[in-house]
Amino acid sequence: MLSVGVLYSCQTFLKIVRDGTLNLDNFESSFRRIEVADGRAVLSLSQTCQWIRVTEQGRIGLTERGQTLVSYRAEAVCLREQILDVLSSSPPPWARRLTLGRFEALKVMPDDAQQCFRECELTDGFDDDTVTWWDQASETVRSERSKVNHQVGRNAERLSLKYEKDRTGKDPLWQAVQTNVAGYDVLSVVDATNADRLKIEVKGSRMGRREAAFFLTRNEWRTATKSNAYQFHLWLIHEMPVLFVVPSTELAAHVPEDRMEGLWETARFSFKDFTDYQVATS
Repeated sequence: MLSVGVLYSCQTFLKIVRDGTLNLDNFESSFRRIEVADGRAVLSLSQTCQWIRVTEQGRIGLTERGQTLVSYRAEAVCLREQILDVLSSSPPPWARRLTLGRFEALKVMPDDAQQCFRECELTDGFDDDTVTWWDQASETVRSERSKVNHQVGRNAERLSLKYEKDRTGKDPLWQAVQTNVAGYDVLSVVDATNADRLKIEVKGSRMGRREAAFFLTRNEWRTATKSNAYQFHLWLIHEMPVLFVVPSTELAAHVPEDRMEGLWETARFSFKDFTDYQVATS
């Protein structure tokens, strides 16, 4: 989707939408090509990035963002804004490299994407506008990654809720929805015959078991060490999810120690160190 031809063709399309009355029903017959790009590709990208809207009657109009884009007089300025919108709405696989800096991102981009960046003079220079753009792009990707990580975490928590209900016959409390400072995500019971509270910290990853990792905060570990019963649920979120149930006592050997005036706040652990704790799930 990131190609100069498609993005410039989208600029033309947005101006057509602004100046006329278009209908989705006859779009394909009227706009098989827009400038150098396939009309359907232009329409698809314009919808994905929310530059246009389609009414219930099928009329195509500009969104507020679309109106902003067509207001730019300089095509290169508009192109920069379009790239940001693509990164936000449908980030390509290489987008994660943006957080590492311009050089790191450019060297892994496909040729079409690199051409977009060259076209709007983003490949070099240290003027304020260029530096600000790269900072915005980096923040956009960080934001999208945070959304993805949050969703993975929520999915893992739902899997733990089901696992605990199946294991104990009792509905656990989804603590993470109430507060994220409790030091655990799910409050269950030890088993079907023991109603003592079991605190569970849930971690999820979409990576393979050798690459997957999770982070532990000092607050989570403090809660674990002060609790009579505390477990870690490590979920590999695949088509068939995999669960490792790790008692807090087994994690202790991996937790860093404070040294002199230095206090650790967050520590990183690998799933592969706990694969012996895999359990069967339904």
